[in-house]
Amino acid sequence: MILENLKDTLQEKLKELKKIFGVVDEKEPISFELSEFMQQTESALQKLPTNYRELFEIKAIEHHNLFVGRQKEFELLSTNFTDWQKERFVTCALIGEKGGGSTSILNYFLHTIEDIEVIRHELHQKIYTENSYMTFASTLLGAKDINNNKELIEFVNNSEQRHIVVLENLQHMFLKRVDGFIAMKMLFELMSYTTKKIFWIGTFTPASWNYLDKTISASNYFTSEITLEPLPYETIKEIILRHKDFGQYEVEYLASEQTQQSKSYKKLSDEKKQDYLEEQLFKLIHKLSNGNVSLAKLYWMRAIEGIEENHLRVEEISDLDYSFVKNLSENYLFTLQTLLVHDGLILQDFSIAINEPQYTCRNILMPMLEKGLLIQPNKKYNINPVIYKHIYDYLASKNFIH
Repeated sequence: MILENLKDTLQEKLKELKKIFGVVDEKEPISFELSEFMQQTESALQKLPTNYRELFEIKAIEHHNLFVGRQKEFELLSTNFTDWQKERFVTCALIGEKGGGSTSILNYFLHTIEDIEVIRHELHQKIYTENSYMTFASTLLGAKDINNNKELIEFVNNSEQRHIVVLENLQHMFLKRVDGFIAMKMLFELMSYTTKKIFWIGTFTPASWNYLDKTISASNYFTSEITLEPLPYETIKEIILRHKDFGQYEVEYLASEQTQQSKSYKKLSDEKKQDYLEEQLFKLIHKLSNGNVSLAKLYWMRAIEGIEENHLRVEEISDLDYSFVKNLSENYLFTLQTLLVHDGLILQDFSIAINEPQYTCRNILMPMLEKGLLIQPNKKYNINPVIYKHIYDYLASKNFIH
C-alpha cells in the first residue's frame, strides 16, 4: 500500500515536471472540459434574469455608456474620417480578434456620425468568385444593371452623395485556393478608385490579415491599420463591473475550500476577503481571456454560482490543462491552420480549400468537434474560443502561420 502511494506521488510529480518543461505524453488525451465548456456557460447564462442575461450575451456593445477601453482606437478611426472629409486618400483596416471589440468600436464611432449616409454589412458567407462579388457589391451600393467592376467604379464616382462603407469580417471574401482571391482583389480595385466618394472601413482577424498581406499585399490598399491589442486587466474588470452596476446586482464572492484553508486568507476581515477574492478572480479571468472582452464575459458567466433577487454569488474558477495542444497531429494542425486564416468554414468551403471530398473532410472535422477542439455555430466549423490563443501561438511556433 505504501509503495503504491509512493508510486502515485512520483507519477504526479513527474507529470508536473513534464508540464513545466513542455514535455507531453504521447497518449495524453484532450481535456474533456473543452467539449463541456460552452454548454456549461450557456447553462449558466440561462439561469440569469433576462435583464442581466442580455447585458452579458456575447455581442457587440450597443449601450454607449458601456463603451470602455478603446479610446485610442476610436480616436484613430475618427482622425481617419476627418482626413477623408478633407478629400484625402484614406482607407481604414480595423484588425482584431473575434470578440475583441471591433464591432463595438464601430457602433460607437458611427453613433457620432451625422449628415452622411452609412452603408454597413457584416459578411457571414464566403464570397470569392467574380459573380458572387458582382452580385454582392452592386447590391451593397444600390447599383442596377452593372456587369463589371469598371462600370461599378463609374457608378460610384458619378453619384452625388458621399458615403461611409463598413464591411465587417472581410476575411470571408477569399478562399485559400488558386483562384480564391478574385473577389478580394476586385474589392481592393473598387476601393482604390472610389475613395473620394467612399470612406472605406474593413475589419479583419489578425490571422487572416497577416495571411492576406503575405499573399496579395492587403496592406497596400489601406492607408491606415488600426490594431486592437488585448485589453489590460483594469479595463476587463471595469467592463464587467460596469455591467454589474448597470444591472443593479450586489455581488458576493465565494471562496473555494482551498482558499478558505489558507492562513493568510483567514487573517483577513470579511470586507478584505471580498476584495481579495474579487482581485484574484479578475486576474485569472484576464489571464484566461488574454484580454479578449467576449471571452472574459464567458469566464465571468461560468463563475456565477447562483442568483437570488438582486444578490449574485460568484465562485472561484480554475484553468484548463492545455498541454495536449503540443501533441496534436499534423493533420489536426493543418485543419486548425485552415480554419484559423479563414475565421471558420462550412463543410463545402473547407472541402474546396483543402481539395478533398466532403466525406473525407467530415471524417476530419467531426472528431475534432466531438473532442471540443472545434465549435459549429451556424454550420461553420471554427476553433473553440477557449483554446484559440493556445492554438494560435502553437501554430505560430511551428511555422504553420506567420
